[in-house]
Amino acid sequence: MKRIRRRQFLLAAGSLLAAPLAHGQQPGRNYRVGALFVGGAAATDQYRSALRDRLASHGFVEGRNLKIDSRGATGQFHEDREVARELLAAKPDAIFTSSIRVTEAAQAATKSVPIVFTWIGDPVATGLVKSYARPGGNVTGVTNRFGELLLKRLELARELVPRAKRVAVVGDPVGMQSNVYESIAPALRKAAAQLGVELLEITAKGRGAAWDEAIARAKDGGAVAVLPFARFNDQPVAGEGVVQATNQLRIPALFADAETVERGGLISLGTNLVDDVRRGADLLARVLKGAKPAELPVDQAARFELVVNLKTAKALGIKIPQSVLLRADRVIE
Repeated sequence: MKRIRRRQFLLAAGSLLAAPLAHGQQPGRNYRVGALFVGGAAATDQYRSALRDRLASHGFVEGRNLKIDSRGATGQFHEDREVARELLAAKPDAIFTSSIRVTEAAQAATKSVPIVFTWIGDPVATGLVKSYARPGGNVTGVTNRFGELLLKRLELARELVPRAKRVAVVGDPVGMQSNVYESIAPALRKAAAQLGVELLEITAKGRGAAWDEAIARAKDGGAVAVLPFARFNDQPVAGEGVVQATNQLRIPALFADAETVERGGLISLGTNLVDDVRRGADLLARVLKGAKPAELPVDQAARFELVVNLKTAKALGIKIPQSVLLRADRVIE
């Protein structure tokens, strides 16, 4: 009798544990998701895998009850809007996007199909959502808190170069003239003043090689460190150009993404991009189960990582303080 009761208890407990995965799903229904990641298949494979695996943990398994139609995006509005329209032709239950331009393109393509984004600094400043608590419309997602972490990178620059008098924030026209930069600039200027640092705000005159010219202007202006106002994981060519320019000019650059440090950059402080995708997948699962994006609060990423490239530091003649090395999540030697 005791064995029977114990078995009944275990079955009941197992049912309770399994219930959250199945809640909201319609038995026998197949779900379809369109996914837009900037970059080629090789560059985005780890992110697509993170999305697929996390959705599976919620009971949405590709090949069983889920179809993921993943497409490469360019980060160019008009091109990505057409790709989004192609995805919409298959009548997806939701669309998963990465970065601001891709999300804006998807939002322009549909006002009804749910969109879940990731890798966006400030979705309120860019107009994607009305508020963090109640996004409104058909869009919600995960913010990487780029602006807040830019302030932290400024503090880190002062720690790397204690006698720094000038630090440059450098970005392309799209970034530096955006609502996101305008929203963070006052706090950035205030933080610089409190640190006793003059902030040089430099806009590149275009994309690609223009980064070289902008970084050279920062160096000529007396900046002893550069804060790129960009994330380069989805534009590796531009990131490699910035790495090459700053390393040749022997000026430390503090990046937002670890991927650029893996390609030779000095140091990065930012969110873990794979973890951002997983958090976005959690929201996406809730949408597939029936939740409305308008009522799903925007998730603010909480996992940050500090990555240091000691090989690059040695080449630049920079001694990384022990206090920074002790805080580093990863050191590349």
